[in-house]
Amino acid sequence: MFKRLRLSAFAFLLVFILAPSAIAEQNVARIYLPMNVAESEKLIGPPPVPDSEEHRTQMAIVLWLQKTRTPQQVAFVEKPLNLERFAPLISTELVDADGRLLKTTLDAIINEVRADYDALKAIYGEPRPFQADQRVHPVGNPRPVASYPSGHATRAMVYGKILSDLFPKHTDDLMALAVEIGYGRVIAGVHYPDDVVAGQKLGAAYAKTILAQPTYAEAKRKILGSD
Repeated sequence: MFKRLRLSAFAFLLVFILAPSAIAEQNVARIYLPMNVAESEKLIGPPPVPDSEEHRTQMAIVLWLQKTRTPQQVAFVEKPLNLERFAPLISTELVDADGRLLKTTLDAIINEVRADYDALKAIYGEPRPFQADQRVHPVGNPRPVASYPSGHATRAMVYGKILSDLFPKHTDDLMALAVEIGYGRVIAGVHYPDDVVAGQKLGAAYAKTILAQPTYAEAKRKILGSD
């Protein structure tokens, strides 16, 4: 009956598919992103050396964006990163898809992606801009975890790529939003531009690997109801 919902019931649809699921709270086995396949550390390399000219340039960009950011930009960067962030772009298609399975699949994928980039953060251990310079006043209450690479930029790119594969006619809008979410982290004062670039490279590589997995192909078939 879920797949027969009309667009007028979209609000109910979002509540139904975006409710917290148990899978997001569990340690998910690596079924979409095999260990070490993306060669993550080799792909992005190290961040700029602290106190180097490149690092000072990165900090100057953060401070300039802080000075010029608008209330609209602040409101944008404060929004949580999840399926709901992208849902308005694919609302018509969600009516005919298995939304609950879509959310469950994306939750599992994101958990695996997070495990991979968290390991990279531990390797590099770069302080966030607001930890490195007291002139930086971050938006919200960011966690004081390592800055490089940006997890938000990574996850946004994965969301954009996976959803674009499922709903290809919305690719341009989905990817534009994914990129904007990544660079919003610099506006928010919680990441350097290089953190975002590295995260976007990772997200694209992760997505490429995920899209090639038989487990993803099976999930896609069920999500779209193409039995």
